[in-house]
Amino acid sequence: MPVLRYALAALALGGGTVVFAAELPSSMIRDEASLTQRQLPDAQLRLGDGSVVRLSSLWREKPLLVTLFYRHCAGTCMPSLLLTREAVVSAGGLGRDYRVLGLSFDDSDTPSDMRAQAEAMGVAHDPSWLFAVGRKQDVQHIADALGYWYRRDSSTGQYDHPTLLVAVNQGRVVRALLGYPISRERFRELVLELRGSFVPYYQLPGQAFLRCFGFDPRSGAMRPDWGLLLLVAPGIIAIIVAIALFARPARPRET
Repeated sequence: MPVLRYALAALALGGGTVVFAAELPSSMIRDEASLTQRQLPDAQLRLGDGSVVRLSSLWREKPLLVTLFYRHCAGTCMPSLLLTREAVVSAGGLGRDYRVLGLSFDDSDTPSDMRAQAEAMGVAHDPSWLFAVGRKQDVQHIADALGYWYRRDSSTGQYDHPTLLVAVNQGRVVRALLGYPISRERFRELVLELRGSFVPYYQLPGQAFLRCFGFDPRSGAMRPDWGLLLLVAPGIIAIIVAIALFARPARPRET
């Protein structure tokens, strides 16, 4: 059951660990790729402290990790934000290289709700964590630009919605992560791209069983993989056979 899975993931955070995601379907990776280079519309936002800012002023100051949520979510919002907090600590660079913006899509949320969210996460005094509300139509435009949807269930008052984290540099999406929970390695790749590093490779699950090189997000380097061995193996075998044939001593001629 999804709710039980989310609860177990949240409990795992109590031990200070980041939950690893299962391998994502290739369709989800394609959806992530389709978001890259999309331009976010500008909008006026109100932060938890009551101040009013333009979204463009935030991304001009520093790159942003942007996620959409709502304060009274009983599903993935809080666990996902907590996992993001842990992943940020693991990846490093928060404040120096980027900030995190949580934008509410619930038009009933208020700046005081955003303050409560920051306090619940223990980041109320961290200027690198921002929580904001905006006008309903502005938030909808931002969600539309990201292909993000949300639907309110009138019987429960809760919203049905996906989980999305996007890296935004100068208003453009440089990488996106869909789904829950967050994979630590994929999050590192996202942060590397947000910092301006080139991530040369990432795998489409189920479509790249063998590859010549893999990308290590910890070191930022390429490493040989099994596909490289299989690629060069026929040549190596041919050389060994040729050497064996030519190195074999000739038979003496019969007289």
